[in-house]
Amino acid sequence: MTKSTLLSILLSGAATGLVAQTKLSGKIFDKDGHPIKGATASLLHLADSSLIMQADAAKDGSFLLHAPKNGSYLIRYSSIGYTTVHSRAYQLAGAEHSAPPIFLQPVEHLMETVHVVGQQASVRQYADKMVVDVEGSVLAEGNNVLELLEKTPGLVSDGKGNFSIQGRAGANVRINGRDMYVSGEQLASILRGLQASEVSKLELISNPSAREDAAGTAGIINIVTKRNAKAGFGGDAFIRAGQGRQFYGGLGGGLHYKVNGLDMYLQGNKSFDRSNSHNLTERSFLNQGNLTSFQRQHERKKLDDASFHSVRAGAKYEFSDGGVLDGSVHWMTGNYKPYASIEMDTWDYPANIQTAHAISNNRFDESFKNWTFNINYINKYEGEDHFLKFNFDFAPHGNDYNNRFETDQFNLQTNTQSSTGRTNIQDLSNTTYSGRLDYSKPLTDSSKIELGWKGTYFFINNDVINTLLDNGKWIQDDATSNRFQYTQHIEALYAIYSGKYKRIEYQAGLRGEYTFINANQVTLNKKNDQRYFDLFPSGSLLYHLNEKNTLRTSFSSRIERPGDHDINVFRIYEDAYSYNEGNPDLKPEKSYITEIGHGYRNKLFTTLGISYGRDMINWIIRQGDKVGENLSKPENIGRYMNYSASVMYNQTLRSWWTASHYVNAFYNNYSGEIGNVNLDSKGSSWTANSRHTLQFKYGFRSEIAFYYRSGITTGPSRTDKRYGIDVATEKKMFGDRGMIKLTANGLLRNANPQLVSEYGDLKVFYADFPDNRKVLLSLSYRFGD
Repeated sequence: MTKSTLLSILLSGAATGLVAQTKLSGKIFDKDGHPIKGATASLLHLADSSLIMQADAAKDGSFLLHAPKNGSYLIRYSSIGYTTVHSRAYQLAGAEHSAPPIFLQPVEHLMETVHVVGQQASVRQYADKMVVDVEGSVLAEGNNVLELLEKTPGLVSDGKGNFSIQGRAGANVRINGRDMYVSGEQLASILRGLQASEVSKLELISNPSAREDAAGTAGIINIVTKRNAKAGFGGDAFIRAGQGRQFYGGLGGGLHYKVNGLDMYLQGNKSFDRSNSHNLTERSFLNQGNLTSFQRQHERKKLDDASFHSVRAGAKYEFSDGGVLDGSVHWMTGNYKPYASIEMDTWDYPANIQTAHAISNNRFDESFKNWTFNINYINKYEGEDHFLKFNFDFAPHGNDYNNRFETDQFNLQTNTQSSTGRTNIQDLSNTTYSGRLDYSKPLTDSSKIELGWKGTYFFINNDVINTLLDNGKWIQDDATSNRFQYTQHIEALYAIYSGKYKRIEYQAGLRGEYTFINANQVTLNKKNDQRYFDLFPSGSLLYHLNEKNTLRTSFSSRIERPGDHDINVFRIYEDAYSYNEGNPDLKPEKSYITEIGHGYRNKLFTTLGISYGRDMINWIIRQGDKVGENLSKPENIGRYMNYSASVMYNQTLRSWWTASHYVNAFYNNYSGEIGNVNLDSKGSSWTANSRHTLQFKYGFRSEIAFYYRSGITTGPSRTDKRYGIDVATEKKMFGDRGMIKLTANGLLRNANPQLVSEYGDLKVFYADFPDNRKVLLSLSYRFGD
């Protein structure tokens, strides 16, 4: 509160006995008609919106304001956890006036809402998460969700299903709040098959509460899909076509029906993709720091066919007593068939003599099928914070791989030729059962307690058959073929106490998780059981300094358990020269995250964070069994520190021009020992995103996005910078029922993102030339109510 405002309030109070004041009374309720004790009614002078006085609502929601003189006034209604509302103007003259009752709508503890002109895709900061709106974005059109996440503020993606939040590696990805229970390439395949046009918003929860699973050392990325919000019967249809180095496109649509508490929907789409790309890999093999061999690999990859299908259906019914029953099913399937040609040249040092040339032709045939069945029931008692929720998920998932590698090798010293070959066939299935109960009950008018339980059962069966080409015949490679089974069972309980005191909101939580893991190497007849219990405390504090400024701080502890692919010791080939193996001795990694943030009005948000991790799991590239081969294997690399700072600024440049800017700077430091090799890897990085929305006449709207990511240190690897510019425009047609969109992704971009990894006796340089410059045209039409 400013000095001038305080002075005006004191003067008005002093004048109470000297002049006759005008009284203005009223009542404040929530949307269900319950009084909101402690809600604030502020009397503002209409001429300059200066604050005259404030009053807190009594237990019955009533308040009384005094105007020191006749004139024009309005009332601002506000309460923590509810939207702020301004009344109509009142001409006050006389002794008493009465304002009609006001009903405030709840919000999700929104700190500073970004007010958007038109339908801009905005970024919003809440007390516990950052939300990126996708549904209203023109630029989202034509991207799959993997591409969408690569350009999201605050996120870093390696393109292989691994994500970082504010530089911290190990983000847990969910869809509609439910864990996917897949990671790496499996997750990447699902995200490629999910289109950005199906997504409503992205939630980046860097410091989750005890209500959420503790998995994910960097926090949670929650992908929220669209849900019908329209009454009556209707639907939509779309078709899109694009051109990169190859043609791609898709089509789909949906139906909805909502009446008398019943809400049903059905949505589906099909997309297909083709692309050409190439990459360069250089490997330097060392011995006590001296170069002994050098290898250059140039790969050309052609994606002849990639098709994805997605169908979502659901129904929700709201009972008259306030209970809600909700069920849904989501089916996704995809097939991915790239072909690759690799040329490999090898030199011996210090003689600097080229010794070998090899040509490898690789054929990949990979497919997945993913089901998610979900049922929810919520029983609401008196008030919004008194409820009981039940949730059950059943999610079977399957992957099939049939990959073939054939190589012709030329020995330039003996002038001889030989041929080798390998196939890698995998049948991978996993099934998840998950149930949870959540109960919330207010203890007082300003505090509540939440209690919950969750049980998760997760089972994987992985059959791998590798064969070798021997004298023109394919024979099974028993040394690398295997059957692997993995079971993970987690039981969790949590308790959260939260409340508010004057301008302070607080929350303290504790989650306990019991973990049972069984890894069964069927081929080796070897089992490994792990059982452990962990406690995960969390807490947050939100302080409203005044009408313009808020402070927040939060703390959480997180865990990342080794997955099946992390501990499976058998070999999986990526190409003829690269393979990976699991590590059965991995320990779970732990992290501890603390953040403090400030919000100013509806424009500026700053966040400072520090994270400490131990036993961090990182895939390390090293020399394989033979010279010219490289092996990737996960290790607990020791300790990890992350320091981060981010700034988000939402700007209205003109009535038709709005912008959101986000800058994140962070410093990563990895230290420890892997085997006999010391690790001391550190580096600073920064990312920037700037999105501009331009609203024109006649239904035209355009968006321009700029993004930049500097080099980033992760374990022993460091990536090079990446940047780009995307533009898009749309035009409404047919009475706002139709829409035509034109999008250009990668209009300006660096064509060869690079990476350098150095560990022990192997140094790897990698440069990629992806097909990321694309133009897309889409048409959509909405029909019915």
